[in-house]
Amino acid sequence: MRFVLSLLIINAILVSGCINSPAPRVIGRDADFFQSTTATVRELESAVVSRVVDGDTVELTTGEKVRLLGINAPEDGQRHCGEATDRLKELVLGKEVQLERDITDKDGHGRLLRYVFVNNENVNVKIVRDGLANVFIIEPDDRYEKELRMAESLAKNEGIGIWKRSADACADCIVVSYFHWNAKGDDRKNLNDEYVTIENECNFSCNLTNWSIGDEALHTYAFPEFVLGENENVTICTGSGDDGESKLYWKSKTPIWNNENGDALFLRDKNGDLVLYYHYEGY
Repeated sequence: MRFVLSLLIINAILVSGCINSPAPRVIGRDADFFQSTTATVRELESAVVSRVVDGDTVELTTGEKVRLLGINAPEDGQRHCGEATDRLKELVLGKEVQLERDITDKDGHGRLLRYVFVNNENVNVKIVRDGLANVFIIEPDDRYEKELRMAESLAKNEGIGIWKRSADACADCIVVSYFHWNAKGDDRKNLNDEYVTIENECNFSCNLTNWSIGDEALHTYAFPEFVLGENENVTICTGSGDDGESKLYWKSKTPIWNNENGDALFLRDKNGDLVLYYHYEGY
């Protein structure tokens, strides 16, 4: 009798332990790619989304704002901003969602940092998979980095959304020839030793006027009126100086390129379409 009773108690404990929410999954397209490898025990908060601010920020009925973790969607004025915002509205507006915290609770603006789930689907991953945001991991919040990176890779391979390939004739022959992302000493005090050099390998000149360079955090440099000659290169320094034929200045007052956790460079044509993507791991 004691043995039977013990089994009943153990079963009760096991059943009670299963009331925790299951591991997240992505339903439908590419479902096999996004099965979570994290523990099944997760702390989730229920909430209702009353407003979508943009492609990676929402507001709850409580008035609190939530910044979706691990992603960066185009900002106001950037290509695909409206599409990203509209897509997030389709997924969460007016719906009850589940919010999952990673390590950091809030950002510097007081917004909650969360992964958002609807019907057990990771919305953060979904936005990236639709090509409407890039992965943006800030340690230590990397719980779903694997899923996010895989979603980004698929969207990039398909050339959708922010990964749409430029049709400019120069798109196939502009390359990064040198990337000095780690300035000597304190980056903040040596901004012009942080730079990237791009080269024109075409057998014709390329008009880069209104092209742009950006990073994963969506810092953006817009080219002035500038033509890069055949087999010539130009260096873009982070700090300030006088623009010349082979050197341009971002005129940023802070470093752009992340050293420790790596970063990515996006070069886009005047229409905002992708010319090249360059990722480095950092140190």
